[in-house]
Amino acid sequence: MDAREENGFAVIRSEPRKVILLSSYGTGAQNGKNLGSPGYSHDIVMQLYAPLLKSWGDVISIADPWNNLESAIVDARERGLDPIHLSVIPCQDAYLSVNAPNVLMPAWEFPDIPDHDFGLNPQNDWTKVASKCDALIVSGPFTSNAFRKSGVKVPIHHVQVPTPESYFELKPWRNDQTRSIKCTGYSFQHDEKEADKIPLPIAAPHRKPKSGLKKVGRKVEKAIRDRVRATVNDELYRKISNRFKKSKKINILPARFEVDQLDLSGVVYTSIFNPNDGRKNWQDLITSFLVALGERDDATLVVKLVTRDSVAVAKFLRFYRGRDIDQRCRVIVTSEYLTDQQLVDLTEASTYYIQTTKAEGNCLPLMNFLAAGRPGISPCHSAISDYFDDEIGFVADSNPEPAAWPHDPHLRTRSTWGRLVWTSMVDQIRKSYQIAKDSPETYNEISQRSRERLRSWASPDCVQGRLIEALDDVYESRSHADPVHENVRPAEVKRPTRKAA
Repeated sequence: MDAREENGFAVIRSEPRKVILLSSYGTGAQNGKNLGSPGYSHDIVMQLYAPLLKSWGDVISIADPWNNLESAIVDARERGLDPIHLSVIPCQDAYLSVNAPNVLMPAWEFPDIPDHDFGLNPQNDWTKVASKCDALIVSGPFTSNAFRKSGVKVPIHHVQVPTPESYFELKPWRNDQTRSIKCTGYSFQHDEKEADKIPLPIAAPHRKPKSGLKKVGRKVEKAIRDRVRATVNDELYRKISNRFKKSKKINILPARFEVDQLDLSGVVYTSIFNPNDGRKNWQDLITSFLVALGERDDATLVVKLVTRDSVAVAKFLRFYRGRDIDQRCRVIVTSEYLTDQQLVDLTEASTYYIQTTKAEGNCLPLMNFLAAGRPGISPCHSAISDYFDDEIGFVADSNPEPAAWPHDPHLRTRSTWGRLVWTSMVDQIRKSYQIAKDSPETYNEISQRSRERLRSWASPDCVQGRLIEALDDVYESRSHADPVHENVRPAEVKRPTRKAA
């Protein structure tokens, strides 16, 4: 409220109400749509930040900011709002407003950021895009160091992606607990002497259709769905839709290996990832676990695949079965969409979170499990190193290996990621199993430290203070901003296909 005297009269002017225009890919991730699609994880991040942003100002979500942001800014100002643009879209696809302050929130998993144009997209030069922003919000030192090393000088704030409070509230794991989760999947457990070997899954030839044909196919399917929806009631439409989905599903394995409920007990290791993401290195996960605990009939590996691609699921199962490693341990694989509560339930049923990833910009599943007091078995590199170490889990060794930026169409070697030391992973899995089985006091100590570490790192209360401070800094500095800039990407350049997050 601003009070002053004009012409002998007291005039009171109210400050414009603050509003955040939050731009995203708009994949529908919060409703389980487009599971594992490009941009999916970025929209999950947006969903986690949104409640905290509302404590600072109004929040308006903007899908497709290239076409909708500027008009939304005009509309906001006409309604007496003072907007800031906050983007959770990576630099190569982000739109920078010409009429409002811009804050980018890049999640980055490599020690070097792209510093030159490539792929016919000038915005692939992250240094130029970042330098035109009013501020960056990143999860921690690893990412900010990558930007600073490349010469980016704009303010950088460390604000972690908040871990939902529901994970901190979970009870400690007990070695005698049994949990059930209503969820479909495949379950494998058999003795090495079992004569009835599980056949290899069938993966149909998968040829990616040309983009034009794919668009036509989607339009035809949508037209059919719209016509059917208009002529039948909702219940019948759902039945027809489910039958259609089943008809498109590849027959992967015999029905006897399918389960409609996950019954979990013993020492449970869980991993959550998109099998199409080359960073996840899931082949080492499978082989190291089977070698480390294949003979332990009370050990279970739960693999939650973040995809609706039945071919990707078949390829994963084919690799697993193709190793032909005799096992008494249990392996469960599911690609079903899990609600937020089901993910919490899966965490509660687990003893550890396990991964063999080569690079991570955040790794939200690991953060969730640590917050729940479920230690991790993981390499410690990239952004994981900001919060994970051997005090709160079991660290597998890794070494830098030449790598390409994932959105470079030529996949040229421009950076590094972490190459797992496979034997170290096997050793850490065995060590974690022994502690869970024979040293409950040690396990509980690690569990308690992991909760405390994540509460100070990423609990909603801690994150909220950092977020408000960062936004206040941008808001107070907006009157001193540089003149209006132009977007890096020329209008005539076609926007590239998004890469998976």
